[in-house]
Amino acid sequence: MDSARLSARTKQPGHDRTFTTSETNFVKALTLILPPERYEVIDHPRDLLRIFGIGAGRDLGIRPEASIRNRETERVMYFEVKKQGDAGNAEERAFKHHTFQFYKTLQTFTRMPYHAYCTIFCESLATNPRYTTKFRFLIEPGHYFLWADYEFKPLRQFIQDEICTRFLEGPVGEQTIPK
Repeated sequence: MDSARLSARTKQPGHDRTFTTSETNFVKALTLILPPERYEVIDHPRDLLRIFGIGAGRDLGIRPEASIRNRETERVMYFEVKKQGDAGNAEERAFKHHTFQFYKTLQTFTRMPYHAYCTIFCESLATNPRYTTKFRFLIEPGHYFLWADYEFKPLRQFIQDEICTRFLEGPVGEQTIPK
C-alpha cells in the first residue's frame, strides 16, 4: 500500500488507545490483590529503560506496564499487558519477551534467579483459540496468564500462586535461565 492510500485510511494504526484500560485494570487489580506492606506495585516501572543500553542519545530499553517487588526478598516480576480484538498482532509482539536471548539479557540485567517477565493476555488474546492454543508452546508456564473477561478471582489466584509463591517468595525451582 503506497503512502497516499495509507494516509487516506479512516482508521489509522495507533489511534486505538483502549489498551490503556486493560493496563489500568491490571495495575488496580494488583493493588487489591497484594498487601502493600509486603509488595510494592509499580505502574510503568522505569528500571528496564536501559536494559539494551543507550543509542542515538536515548534509552533503548523497555517499559513494562507494571512490576511487583517483594519488599523482603527484593525479587521482582515485570508485566506486559496485551489486548486486541479478533485481528491484530499483539500476541506476536509479546513473544519478544519470551525468547532465549531475552531470558539471558534480562537475567544479566536484573540478577533475578528466574525469568522476571510475565505477559497478561486480555480480551480475544485470552479467549480465542487462534491465539490461546500456541501460548503453551511458546511461553513457559507461570510467565503468561489468560485474563478472560477481566475476572478478578482467577487473576488473584495466578498472582498469588504462580508469581508470589513460585518466584517472589521462597526458593525458585524448575526454571533455568539459558546459558
